[in-house]
Amino acid sequence: MRDGRNNFPRKALTMAVVALVTASLLFGGVTESNRQKIHPVDSEVYEAIKYLYIATGLALPSTTGPWSEAELDLMLSRIDTSKLDENAMTTYEFAASELGRDARINPDPNFGLDIGMKAALEAYAHTNPTDFDEPDDWGGKRDYNVPAPLIAIPLETWIGDLVYGYSSLDIGSNRTLINDVGSFHTNIPFLAPAQFSDINMNFPYRAIGSLGGSFWNISIGRDRMSWGPGESGNLLIGDHIPYHNNARFTAFSNHFKYTFSVSSFAHPKNYLLQEEDSEYNANHDYLNLDYSQNNARDGIKMFIAHRLEWRIVDKVNMALTEAIIYQSSTNFIDLSILSPTAIFHNYYIRGNANSILSLDIDYTPFRYLNLYASGIVDEFTMPGEFADSAAGPPEAMGLIAGAKTSIPMGKGMFYASLEGAYTDPYLYLRNTDVDSETYTYGINFIVATPEFANGGKGNYTLNALGYRYGNDSVVGNLKAGYKVFGKWNVELDYTYVADGCLDINSIWKPVVANSSDDPSAPSSSDVSNGSYDKSSNYASRDAVAHWNIINLSGGITLLKNLDITATLTYINILNYQNIKGDMTNDLQLTIGVSYYV
Repeated sequence: MRDGRNNFPRKALTMAVVALVTASLLFGGVTESNRQKIHPVDSEVYEAIKYLYIATGLALPSTTGPWSEAELDLMLSRIDTSKLDENAMTTYEFAASELGRDARINPDPNFGLDIGMKAALEAYAHTNPTDFDEPDDWGGKRDYNVPAPLIAIPLETWIGDLVYGYSSLDIGSNRTLINDVGSFHTNIPFLAPAQFSDINMNFPYRAIGSLGGSFWNISIGRDRMSWGPGESGNLLIGDHIPYHNNARFTAFSNHFKYTFSVSSFAHPKNYLLQEEDSEYNANHDYLNLDYSQNNARDGIKMFIAHRLEWRIVDKVNMALTEAIIYQSSTNFIDLSILSPTAIFHNYYIRGNANSILSLDIDYTPFRYLNLYASGIVDEFTMPGEFADSAAGPPEAMGLIAGAKTSIPMGKGMFYASLEGAYTDPYLYLRNTDVDSETYTYGINFIVATPEFANGGKGNYTLNALGYRYGNDSVVGNLKAGYKVFGKWNVELDYTYVADGCLDINSIWKPVVANSSDDPSAPSSSDVSNGSYDKSSNYASRDAVAHWNIINLSGGITLLKNLDITATLTYINILNYQNIKGDMTNDLQLTIGVSYYV
């Protein structure tokens, strides 16, 4: 007898598609004055506005994304169109039309529902499936790479003038296939080497409820975030994290913007073992990223931040951010930490929290050139705080600096940037007890993203909340491209990474300042307390790994709503996995075709 249970996922998906399409026919458009739509961090509207700001001599628009449509409207209104030539006006008109295209009159002025559909085929091929066999190896950027959904059905709702909602039903392959990805695979869950059991059940990656007005917004849900002007990444919040489960309040004007944000992540007790645990005793490994959906998750880990941006003059923009990781293995939460007016550092609750401070500044001295810098302080020892021979917290700071340009050409924009970044070996890391070398749960800025796969199994993926290349790194990035918005684009990107021996799994320890166990980045040996991941080669690391990554990418809209994209990546690594003399490389190709309505 045929087991009908195997058909349940297909039947459920079919019924969901039919229901959504039927609703799309019954409701159309949105209310005209509702401007609470949330635009993601990779929004082309924001990108166009950013290029126009630089081209007209303005400092960057707000670097705290995502943004509400009301805020993007305000950004666009600052641009003096009399300073735009015919080439720049094409980009301006694109941004203006995208912001206005959802403002259609609905038969019911109090409720709007818009349902779309996007079908995408992606194919991935590379030459070295042995060394580059993990999803995070793809592209060389250590991103959290999710295959494009085979079918995506976004749903947007508008209620009156103040409320907006977004979610998406995605059907496609899981990022971690049950079968090895091999030299070639696609985003089709039933096409070898994938099986139908590899269908991605982790959606939605983006789901938002938004409430707001002309100069404020409250959003709750799941979305990517990016705070800072960096091109290779940002020090406090990077866009390589697939999503934040987040609640956020923003208030903005022509000169100021305030953001209060709370994000929730899995507590380390869900994936780090204690020495008394039987599994640790069997494997001598603190790190266990595998889990079952039947396992109860426990503990609290939250990232809480408030950020103030202000435009001193039109040519200068600054952003000051104070943030903490608040952590409790017993699910205790002190509600005072949720005060948007507090100074988090001055709570003095080191046993539950780790504070961090960042400053971003950018300056456009004249048209077509923007200079920017970001600094972050995770740990800083004041002079005299510890005796010269005493061990204390290692300094943990980071810096990004660069220059970028955008110049209207033809119907599009030429853009380019040059950037350098430095992160200390112990940036983002910390143990709870600074006086003990025994293992404890670290109150650090390393966050876990759970991934479920069919069969009841799952695993956590760890990333630094801030810079995509993590701690203990020196990075250089050169980028240049040309884009005609809504038509076609091409980009060449080169990244060099000097990757030290400490990583996000290294165990923090007190150090004696300026001694051999207090290295600067990139470190050429593991001088930490060791690694949470005992299965790794941390004890054998004896050299700085040198990454060279070249990306050539482009896309074109052939017909209305029909896009073709391609990315060719070459990666060369000297001292692979920080082992002196080892070398590897890979040539990777991604081709995609998508159609959306």
